[in-house]
Amino acid sequence: SSWFAPPPRIFAAAPPRACGDPAMAAPIVEPEAVSIEDSDSSQQEQCEVVDASAAKQGAGGLTINTKAELEADLVPERRVLLVMIAVIQGYTLIGPLQHSFKVAMHIGDSGTLGHVFTQAAALVQWGKFAMTLGQNVILNGVPPLTRVYIAMAGVTMGAAIPPLCVYGLGSQWLGWVFLSFGLIGLSLGIFECTFLNVITPLGPLTKSWAIMGFPAAFFIINVFGFLLLSAGVPVEALFWYIVLALPVGAVLFRTVIVPQVRESCSARGAGGHHGKAGAQEGVRTATVWESCKEWQKWLPALVPFMVANIVGHFVMEGALPANFNTFNDKQVPLFGRQSEDHLMNKSQFFAVFFVFVGSGDMISRRVGYCFELSRYRHNLAALGIGLACSVAGMYLTTMGVGVVAWISAFLSFWGQGFNYAVASKYIDSFVPRQHNLAAYSFWMFAGSAGAIAGSTMVDVIRYWICHGEVYAHECLASHHH
Repeated sequence: SSWFAPPPRIFAAAPPRACGDPAMAAPIVEPEAVSIEDSDSSQQEQCEVVDASAAKQGAGGLTINTKAELEADLVPERRVLLVMIAVIQGYTLIGPLQHSFKVAMHIGDSGTLGHVFTQAAALVQWGKFAMTLGQNVILNGVPPLTRVYIAMAGVTMGAAIPPLCVYGLGSQWLGWVFLSFGLIGLSLGIFECTFLNVITPLGPLTKSWAIMGFPAAFFIINVFGFLLLSAGVPVEALFWYIVLALPVGAVLFRTVIVPQVRESCSARGAGGHHGKAGAQEGVRTATVWESCKEWQKWLPALVPFMVANIVGHFVMEGALPANFNTFNDKQVPLFGRQSEDHLMNKSQFFAVFFVFVGSGDMISRRVGYCFELSRYRHNLAALGIGLACSVAGMYLTTMGVGVVAWISAFLSFWGQGFNYAVASKYIDSFVPRQHNLAAYSFWMFAGSAGAIAGSTMVDVIRYWICHGEVYAHECLASHHH
């Protein structure tokens, strides 16, 4: 058969259900299990599932199996959202806080030092790119749970550098920029795919809450945080909040989420969920290298999702900071580059900007889980919609008009958030379960490549916006505060 043949149809033909109903979640056909390993034990806890031999046919001719029913009926654990927020808040240093960091280092938006700072900030994306797959070499043999804890510790150390070393100690050493963004990037490369893999036994609705942690974290920092800054709260307080929230997230993960993963696994192994048939012997999650040997089973069909992730991350990581470098006066003209009317305070402008960013990203991730997408071509059509939004968002960004920038932000992040949800749901529903970690790793690896391209081209995108011109309130050589 062709390598690019669409995966088998695995969704139950059932009446439509309201979004958020546990029964509407996409079922999973593969009988293999996800294993989860704890750093405190050499034993593997394997999530076992029942065989699909007793399947029945729905009205649409699609298969319903017991495993699908088990996972679709799981009540979502919404507190995974808080864990994700705690970690991703460290990632928000690439946003407006990146420029606060730059100002504290007395570095402008143009010139050699400004360019070096931009490339140092891109280490976040290089780190994610390297460790998404590189962790399988460097941390070979380290259990997934331990990897999650290592990642949390790394993000904490990276996020602590600006408030401690720069704001606290007053150091202007440029190396702090490389260390901070490098640690955050390497740690996020470990965290994202591993965390999503670890919580898979809690079901698709739990994962839909987890992936909303990305926009929620940026919304908290870039909207509420910057409203506090406009009210006079010092920016270093916002940095310290990010640092102190990380150990809280780690404790929540350890004491609440991990026990529920174990309970979910043991409940299936002990005789099924809600009285259903007992489980057969489970199969551990394959390593990435083992999955690569069977790449024909999952990788070719994943390619469109990887391409969409490249484009979405390019737009997100390029257009977002380019806006900060464009609207860099104390006031932002809302209706034209050279307009002196309808000026808005920059902090307030970006607070509204991030309302559009957060709304587009968060709502789209939820909407993506509300569509059944029961066939491969349905998933491709959904990807096309998300890609169109991302491309339109980038085009509108280049216009350099304040109110248009809000619309471009919404479209750019709607496209990326929607495709993130579509891809995550696809991986959990169509990719054989033993290859779940590998699929997430390759998909995120591709996204990191797009993010690198976007973050290293911020100055180029700014040129597309400014065309080398300087205006009264836009495209200035350095930030005005």
